Amino acid sequence: MLHRQIHPGRPWALHALLAATLGLCALQVQAQTPVTIDCSPNSLAQLNTGQPSAANPAIDGRWRFQYLQAYAGSSPVNWGSFGDAAIVTNRNANWTSTPANSSAAQWIGLNAWGSQPYIDGANYGNIDALFQVEFNLDPSVSLGSFQPSMTYSADNSVVDIFINGQSQLARGAGTWGLPQAGTTNQFNYNGFGSYRWLSIAMASPDWQAGANTITVYVKSGNPAMGFAAAISGANACVANDAPSAVPAVSGQPEVGQTLTGTYSYADTETDPEDSSSAGTRYQWVRSANASLTQAAQGTVLQSGSTLGAAATVAYTTQAADDKAYLYYCVTPVAVRGTLVGPEVCSAAFGPIKTATPPQPVAAKAVPTLGIWGLLGLSGLMAGWGMARSRRRAQR
Repeated sequence: MLHRQIHPGRPWALHALLAATLGLCALQVQAQTPVTIDCSPNSLAQLNTGQPSAANPAIDGRWRFQYLQAYAGSSPVNWGSFGDAAIVTNRNANWTSTPANSSAAQWIGLNAWGSQPYIDGANYGNIDALFQVEFNLDPSVSLGSFQPSMTYSADNSVVDIFINGQSQLARGAGTWGLPQAGTTNQFNYNGFGSYRWLSIAMASPDWQAGANTITVYVKSGNPAMGFAAAISGANACVANDAPSAVPAVSGQPEVGQTLTGTYSYADTETDPEDSSSAGTRYQWVRSANASLTQAAQGTVLQSGSTLGAAATVAYTTQAADDKAYLYYCVTPVAVRGTLVGPEVCSAAFGPIKTATPPQPVAAKAVPTLGIWGLLGLSGLMAGWGMARSRRRAQR
């Protein structure tokens, strides 16, 4: 909405300033218990703006509010304490209805009239308004695939959205499709007019397990300020891939040898592996089949938890494994997202053989001479002796 130029020296302007000061003092924070969000269709609808607090129906039960002086900058170091956000029951005539003319979301602001304090005389009442909601992410939600849809409108413009205190605009111009962020005068942008409801998919690397906050940064020109958003859980989580494993076996394929089973773990959304005793499982399997694909197709010899891909699992081959193939089968489990992946078995290892013990070397027989050989040898020796005698007589 276009701001109205107000001279701070006028008495009614001073009265407005005093009222704003009193408003600051009157801010109270209703006790809120953050809801837990999962990927069910209606889960994120709990974060729609304008849902009454049980303690005070005039106050939003989830969203909180604070304002800064105009041009204060978007850094969270400039933020103060959040107070209650009021449900606007008498909204400005220029504000359009909620998405699809439904009660999916109601406008919220400083008070039920959508008015704002006059706190910045130099800039004629322009302010930076912050709307924030807290919630918890269920452990089953994959952070890499979490991208809730938010359909919103604001008076005057939404210039940034923070996830857990991290500016999404700072991650790149136009992040999340916020056209108001690039306007020359963001306090004058007509973000609240007809057909100006915008929808964005809030995918972010800043989501975290457990507690999370969404902070919507609104720049508003005096005299009206407000924000409304419907958050959808129908597509809060895109399709999440199951984890995968690639197992292998190493060692000697002989009876009595100790084999080692290993595997690599992977997950498309980088969901960590569950390395607890209830996490990834293994089975050593024996089969006469050289192309086994599932543990159920063979005889399970040993099973249990792998305790993570960094660990190894040993198996000592038995006599019954002789002539069979062995397999190391692994079922990967993640800590969130799609938890259990398909069972995968290693390539056939074997066949296993029984080692043949070394045979003793037989002693070789010494060759002997027969009777005729001995007679011939005797004659030869006699002739050699007579020859030596003649040589001595001739000397």
